Amino acid sequence: MAQAGVLLTKEPVPQTVPVSELPMKVYEVALNTGPDSSCGLATAGFRTAKYLPEEWHQNNYTRYHEAFADRDHSERCRQESQSLAAYTAALAQRTQEDSTTKVGERLQDIHFWKSELQREIEDLTAETDLMAAQKARLERALDTTEIPYSIATDNLQCRERRQPPDLVRDQVEVELLKEAELIRNIQELLKRTIKQTVNQMQ
Repeated sequence: MAQAGVLLTKEPVPQTVPVSELPMKVYEVALNTGPDSSCGLATAGFRTAKYLPEEWHQNNYTRYHEAFADRDHSERCRQESQSLAAYTAALAQRTQEDSTTKVGERLQDIHFWKSELQREIEDLTAETDLMAAQKARLERALDTTEIPYSIATDNLQCRERRQPPDLVRDQVEVELLKEAELIRNIQELLKRTIKQTVNQMQ
């Protein structure tokens, strides 16, 4: 911090004692003029005269006002820091509340879709079980058609083994052919249905 200028009311006067009033005494001072001498350096930068009381009061007054200004600045900084801390705490609280609300809504959505998926899985499982039961019924029905088909084909083969006088194409043979064709069509339909059922289950 730069020191304020000192105001002087009058020219400072060195406070010294007149030479005539000092007792005459000769002092012998050992001269130290070597390369390591500090002669003259100890008093470098010091003023030769003392400060006046006005200067001392002016300096104290300046330092007082500087300290007062520093105190005001520190007080303002402290208040700004407190208000900023309060604002930041309030903002963090609002953000946390918003995040908590959103997390709660997200949790409810997750629970809802989890229950929906669970219900769909149960429905698909029940439908798959039903299709498996229908597939078993179709396979049993396909197995059941084997006996009538073998009977119809056996009768047709027996009629084919007749001798020429009895080898005739009568109404019975026509009905046997119709029955065998019908059974073959039913078997093909059952096989296609079973294949579709297996694909659907997969």
